[in-house]
Order: sequence, then structure tokens, then C-alpha cells
Amino acid sequence: MNFPVGAVVSKGELPTNVTTIANELGSKKFNGYIVQSVKGEVVEEGVLFFRDGKISACIVECTSFKQTFKGREAVELFLNQTMGKGFFQVIELTRSQVDLVEAFDEILMVREIALKDLPKLIPVKFEDKFKLLSQESNVLDKYGLSGLKKS
Repeated sequence: MNFPVGAVVSKGELPTNVTTIANELGSKKFNGYIVQSVKGEVVEEGVLFFRDGKISACIVECTSFKQTFKGREAVELFLNQTMGKGFFQVIELTRSQVDLVEAFDEILMVREIALKDLPKLIPVKFEDKFKLLSQESNVLDKYGLSGLKKS
């Protein structure tokens, strides 16, 4: 995933308390994003954008299986990632940079997720959402058919 480069304002290891981080960013009217990488059966990456301290866009990607989820659908996966093993960075951007990212891909946009609702959306533990895909891949490998791809 390629997004504008900005100043790294914090970083750390996952799992983390994303509610605390999001509330801090909200109180600061933050513009930028949280980017995280998680290693389960496969490597997943997620980006949660903030515009003026509010959650505004989201994307989650699993490059091993060429799977990308955007918008509201991606938020659940992103929040699941916060409970996995990996790392995160908080990147500060200008409001204009955030607006440009959202303008170029409107499907990323997230509507009406209030920061106060985050605790209800975060799972208790990490669940490898891409596990079924990796199991499917292992079955193909077992029969020497790993070169086959879905069309």
C-alpha cells in the first residue's frame, strides 16, 4: 500500500489498545493514519485514516492472496488486526493530504463510526480472517497444484 509519507508521531507493537490511541487522535483533531502489519497464517496490512480527529477511511490488504477490503468492511478487519502480533505506526499528514487520498479512492471512505463505539467493535482476541484462504492454498500445494489461481 502506498500512501503519503508524513511524520511518525508514535509506534509500537501489537496487540495494542486502539481505543486509547484513537481517542488521543480524536482529541487532537488529528489528520493522518494508523498503519499496521500483522503476521498470522499470512501477513496482513491495514490503514485507518483520520480527518480532523474522526475516522474517515480504511483499507486492509492481504498480498499473499491478493485480497483488499475497503471502507466499512475493512474496519472490522483492521480492529481485529489490533489484537494480533505485529507492529503499528501513527503517521501525521496535512488535512489536504488526507483529502487527496480519499478523493482518489472514495471506496475507502467510512461513514458514521464514532470513537465511542470502537470498544464494542474490537474482538477479544485475534482471529486469522485469512486462515480459510491459506488452508485452501495448502490443499492445492498438497496435490502439487499450487500454481493454479482462481480466475
